[in-house]
Amino acid sequence: MTFERIPVGAMAANCCLVYDEQKNAAVIDPGDEPELLLARIQKYGLTVRAILLTHVHFDHIQAVKELQAETCAPLLVHEAEVPALTDPAFSLVMTPYHLTADRVLHDGDTVEVGELTFTVLHTPGHTDGSVCYWCGDTLFSGDTLFAGSIGRTDFAGGDFTAMRKSLARLAALPDDIRVIPGHGPETTIGFEKRHNPFVLGM
Repeated sequence: MTFERIPVGAMAANCCLVYDEQKNAAVIDPGDEPELLLARIQKYGLTVRAILLTHVHFDHIQAVKELQAETCAPLLVHEAEVPALTDPAFSLVMTPYHLTADRVLHDGDTVEVGELTFTVLHTPGHTDGSVCYWCGDTLFSGDTLFAGSIGRTDFAGGDFTAMRKSLARLAALPDDIRVIPGHGPETTIGFEKRHNPFVLGM
């Protein structure tokens, strides 16, 4: 597995291009700057097989339409996020931005992208349908877990009690799992268990 983390937009959300040796790719959270993302896809000669959303806040979705128009890749999102695809109260967009899921995901589902397998972990808390994608030794955690912090729980669909349960689930993963969050630098499960005040003692 090869991946590139590309911070995009005013919120510097991490979009990740994840691909195998045959250049089959998933794009995780294309939040903005579609021209930049499409240029990277072309540069690496990737065939985008899936667009995966960790959740449907505006800073993680605003390049979806442009990427789908150019790649025809299906959009995948957890079932609890489907209402947010058309409801600005949940996606936090200022103007209507309607998307349609091509595949609705559930906890424990797997997504095959060429030689890569992503396992869907439902981790509500930041939003109702937040998920992490676990592929090999890497967890793409969206806005559930950050380096040294966690995602906010005070937006529509947020729930701190649910977040604590989700963090406990992530804390049970192997310490050496690399974590690529929705914002900021990468980390590991073990480092967060030792240093993140929200994860300590989980």
